[in-house]
Amino acid sequence: MLRGPGIAGLLLPALLFSLLCPKLAQTENILAIFSYTFGSSYLLITPFLKSLVQRGHQLTVISAVKEMPHIEGVHHIRVPKLDMLRQLLLDYDYDIEMSKWIEAQFVSEYFYNCSKFVLEDPGVQELLHNASAQYSMVILEASHTDALYGFSQHFNAPLVGIAAFGSAWNIDFLVGNSAPSVYEPMSALGYSPGLSLMEKWHNLIFITEERLVERFIYLPGQIDLYKQHFSGVSASIHELRRKFSLILINQHFSMGRVRSNVPNIVEVAGMHLAEPTHPLDDELKKLLDEAEHGVIYFSMGLQVLDKWLPPGMINTMLAAFQQIKQQVIWKMNNPAMANNSRNIYARSWLPQREILNHPNVKLFITHGGLLSSIEAVHYAVPQLCAPLFYDQFQNTKRMEQLGVARRLDVMNLSPDAVVKVIEDLVYNASYKQNARYLSQRFHDQPMSAMETAIWWTEYILRHKGADHMRIAEQEMSLMQYYNVDVVSVLFGRIGLSVIIVLFLGWKLVSLVTRNLEYRFNVPMVR
Repeated sequence: MLRGPGIAGLLLPALLFSLLCPKLAQTENILAIFSYTFGSSYLLITPFLKSLVQRGHQLTVISAVKEMPHIEGVHHIRVPKLDMLRQLLLDYDYDIEMSKWIEAQFVSEYFYNCSKFVLEDPGVQELLHNASAQYSMVILEASHTDALYGFSQHFNAPLVGIAAFGSAWNIDFLVGNSAPSVYEPMSALGYSPGLSLMEKWHNLIFITEERLVERFIYLPGQIDLYKQHFSGVSASIHELRRKFSLILINQHFSMGRVRSNVPNIVEVAGMHLAEPTHPLDDELKKLLDEAEHGVIYFSMGLQVLDKWLPPGMINTMLAAFQQIKQQVIWKMNNPAMANNSRNIYARSWLPQREILNHPNVKLFITHGGLLSSIEAVHYAVPQLCAPLFYDQFQNTKRMEQLGVARRLDVMNLSPDAVVKVIEDLVYNASYKQNARYLSQRFHDQPMSAMETAIWWTEYILRHKGADHMRIAEQEMSLMQYYNVDVVSVLFGRIGLSVIIVLFLGWKLVSLVTRNLEYRFNVPMVR
């Protein structure tokens, strides 16, 4: 007669399963909102979201239609208007020499529309009016779309941010960091290295202007959207801006960006490297394998269009490449312009990580975007950087300081100058040696970037927002946050010092005056 396994036989496998797979016992509902309109940012977050799904969590993801890939097991809410906004940007004639204030107005309007299109989407509105919808966490881009912070208050869920482009003073503000890195602006247009006293003053003024831009140009529109779509919540947008439980930053100190981070800032540079690479096709592999003098890979990233490059840059680079021995593999929008050259192979899309991983690649010519910089460090490839926008200038400066890169001034190019700097980077062994050391340093971490990101995200879930990680300044009022008492003490000390100096100066002048009167017996006019 057949017998069942019995109570003990059922309990033991269940116990072992719960011990070996604790993730299934702690799964949560998570809402992720990303208003990105370009693919590079989705390269960063897609593997992160996939990992959360693999851990057993239930995800609802609000995103663009085309750029965000489908993730099995995720409830996707697509926002078609984000793709329309992307097309408007592609059609925009961006001027690399525009002033910071004009740039700020353009960027402010862009992010206003990002928030607006998300909040007005019918699928999103249905979610907001669904009384049964409950979430244990809200994940979104940390900066520039502040109106979306209202999802956290609406669902009474901890707020987790992702800083896809690294950190700056605005991220420090969100986590209440009272010791921000003043040398780290959001935009590098007109920003200097800050070596001299005058440059430091210039940079202080520069970042003060950025704060004014945020307060008077960028924030008002976000506040209006927040009040319109989250009228039932009690917290103001200024309170929510200081409520982040965690911000994952796409940077790492090993790459020359040491910062005074607070506990709820976690560095996860290289998180996107968890995604499997695209393999080389036979044609590309043959080209890389058989390049006698090595290969130079040239890409200005996923987002930069050829029409946004400075006039004449493409022709200058073509003329320079014809003077070198190396095979050039070039990612460009119009490959027909370059494919007639003897040593240039061009495509509109290329498997960048697999190319950089090939041992025959000698140099990466790049725009200095953060993901590209991280990949070059990961694969130990020297860089020739041609920065155009935003963080690309700061990324380039750090790579130069680390001895793995040189910079091209895209507004002042000549074929001979390009050839000279390429030959220096290819034939000077120090660049490759420095790149290898930097790569080793970058890899020397206790956990991978993805493991770190997932561990801390689930830490916030386990501890219901982990308020104990947030420093007290995040709970302060605006006046308290700006440390009016400290400023008063500071200026009090400065004022006291000035009074003391003036008093001593007056006493010194009085002493000299009396000595002169005594010596010449002539009363001095006072």
